[in-house]
Amino acid sequence: MLERLRGFTLAEMLTVCAVLGIAAVIAIPTAAPVAETRADTAAGEVVLALRFAREEAMRTGAYRMLGCDLARNSLSVYIPDANGAVATMVSNPLSKMDYTVVLSQAPAGGNAALSACGFQFDKDTLTTVAFDGDGNPIRGIGDPKKQAQSLAGGTIRLGIGKVTRTVSIDATGRVTAS
Repeated sequence: MLERLRGFTLAEMLTVCAVLGIAAVIAIPTAAPVAETRADTAAGEVVLALRFAREEAMRTGAYRMLGCDLARNSLSVYIPDANGAVATMVSNPLSKMDYTVVLSQAPAGGNAALSACGFQFDKDTLTTVAFDGDGNPIRGIGDPKKQAQSLAGGTIRLGIGKVTRTVSIDATGRVTAS
């Protein structure tokens, strides 16, 4: 007696292929922009650091400074000494650790690279910006006359691969990311 082997019909195979095709169409586009999402997250961390430095200066009534370190791929919020160097690190209110954003590590997006950081004051471009007790972005370093120089504008550029983001700060302290 011959046993008949049970297989799949053409209709069943086409149905499975159609379902897999629909699942792939839905899943593949959501998995593709990982670099863009990480770049957005990193830019968001930079925006938060700038806003935190400003709000902390307004809360305490004293200078708070944000400094970029391209070599370490990081940004830090600190209390400056008279020369603008780190006198005391400001603590992150959530982690209670020094407020430093390392762009190559989570939660700052991971694998992000700080490519440029410049704050324009009169004729000088610095890698630091201070905020006074009123929240105004100022130079914050140098002799007293130079310390009070207003910010003309500043940008911080970062990226992951070919995906880049720019965080800008204007003379009023308004921070935007693009």
